[in-house]
Amino acid sequence: MPGWGWLGVIAAIIGIACAVDTWLLPKPIIRPLILRLFGRGEKTVQEALKSGGSEGITLQIPPPPQGMTHAEIKLTIDYFDGLPDAPPKIKDHFDEASKLEKEHDYRGAIKQYEACFQPETTASQRAALYILIGNCFFSLSGLREAEGHYKQAETAAKEANDGEGLAAALGNIGIIYGIKGELDKALAHLQQALKINQEIGQKEGEAAALGNMGIICRIKGDLDKALEYHQKSLKINEEIGRKEGEAADLGNIGIICHIKGELDKALEYHQQSLKINEEIGRKEGEANQLGNIGLIYQTKGDLDKALEYHQQALNIHREIENREGEAADLGNIGLIYDTKGELDKALDYLQQALSIDREIGLKEGEASDLGNIGNIYQIKGELDRAVDYYKQSLTINREIGRREGEAIQLHNIGLEYRDKGEPDKALEHLQQALKIFEEIGAKIEIEQAKQNIANIRKHMKSSRGQRSDTV
Repeated sequence: MPGWGWLGVIAAIIGIACAVDTWLLPKPIIRPLILRLFGRGEKTVQEALKSGGSEGITLQIPPPPQGMTHAEIKLTIDYFDGLPDAPPKIKDHFDEASKLEKEHDYRGAIKQYEACFQPETTASQRAALYILIGNCFFSLSGLREAEGHYKQAETAAKEANDGEGLAAALGNIGIIYGIKGELDKALAHLQQALKINQEIGQKEGEAAALGNMGIICRIKGDLDKALEYHQKSLKINEEIGRKEGEAADLGNIGIICHIKGELDKALEYHQQSLKINEEIGRKEGEANQLGNIGLIYQTKGDLDKALEYHQQALNIHREIENREGEAADLGNIGLIYDTKGELDKALDYLQQALSIDREIGLKEGEASDLGNIGNIYQIKGELDRAVDYYKQSLTINREIGRREGEAIQLHNIGLEYRDKGEPDKALEHLQQALKIFEEIGAKIEIEQAKQNIANIRKHMKSSRGQRSDTV
C-alpha cells in the first residue's frame, strides 16, 4: 500500500499483514485485506512488505502489523431516507432486504432492495436504494458494481436536492477510489462529502468523512494528518454520544500508533475500543479489536498470546455467523503459524479461509488468500506452485480493479522468476509492478521494486562479465 512510515516495523515482520478498516457508518464492512478489508465498515485496503534478504523483497497482501488489521473505518452510510416509513409494497421488500443483509445474505438483499423500485419511489428514496445496493456489492468485493450504484445514487440525490444522500454517495465513491489506490480522487470525494455534511449540520456524516479521510492519509503515509482527522472524528462522536463511532476512531488511532511502533500506546487504544464495543454489545467491533490486539502481540513477538486473541476473535465471528470475519481470523492464525515455521498448519488455515471466501463470493479475500498460500509454497521452495497461486491472485485482482493487489502479485511473480533463474521474465513482471506502484503513489513499494530491478540487472551484468572472462 502506498507509502507508510513504518519500514522499520515491517523489517521485523515475517508473513503478511492485512488491515481491515471500517469505512464509515453503521455497519462495518469487513474486508479481509488479507486487506482483507474489508467487509463493509471494516476493509483496509493495503499490502505489507516481507523481507526476502538482500536479494529482494517479497510483497505480501495487506499493512502494518502482521495479519489482518481490523480497523474501524466507516462506510459512508447505510442511508435510508424515508424507506422505513414507505408504503407496504416498498417497505415490505425493504424490511426483508435489511434482514437478509444482517444475515450476510447480500445477494438476497440486493434482490429485495431492487424490488423497492416502484413508480411511486421518490428520487431521494432511489438514492438511498442505490447506496444500499452498492453497499451490498461492496461487501461482496464487487467494487465496479458498487461504484456504479454509488454514482447512480449521486445522480438521484442531485435530482432530489438531497444533501444527506449526496454526501453519502460521494463518501462511498471516495472509499472505492481509496481501495483502487486512487488516493487523491478518494480524498477529493471525501472532502466534498465533509463539506456538505458540515453545511447541513449532519454531525454523524461529518465524523464519518473525517474518519475516512484519516484512513486515506494513513495509507499515503501522512500519519500526523491521519491522526488529526481521527481525533476530530473522535471529538464529534464523543459530543453526539455515538459510541460505535467513538470505538471506531479509537481503533483507527490505535492502528496509527502501531504503525509508528508505539505498541503500548496502540494496545491502550485498542483496549479502550474493545471496552466500548463490549459495553454497547457490538460483537463485530469486539472481535475486530481482539484481532487488532492479537496483531500487536504478533509484532511484539509474543505469538502464543497473539494466537489466543485471534482465536477469541474467531470464536465471536463464528458465534455471530460473520463468515467474512471468520475467514479473516483463519487467515491471521495461518500467518502466525507461518511465522512459527509450521508451514503445513499455516497452509491448512489459509485454505480454510480461501474456502470460505469462495463460498461467500468475497473476491478480495480470495485474491489475498491465494497470494498468501503462494507465499507458503515460496518458503517451501515449490516455486512453480507459488507462481501458480500468485497468478490466480493476479487474475482476480485485475477482475475487481484492485491495482495494489495486482502490482503486488506482479512483483511476487517477478521474484519467483528471478529465483528460477529467468531474469528476463523477472524484469518484465517487476517493471509492470513498478509502473502500477508509481501510478498509485506507493512510495515504499516503488523503492523496493527499484531495488529488486537494480539487483537483477547487476547480477545479469556480472554473469555476462564472468562468461566473457571464461571465453
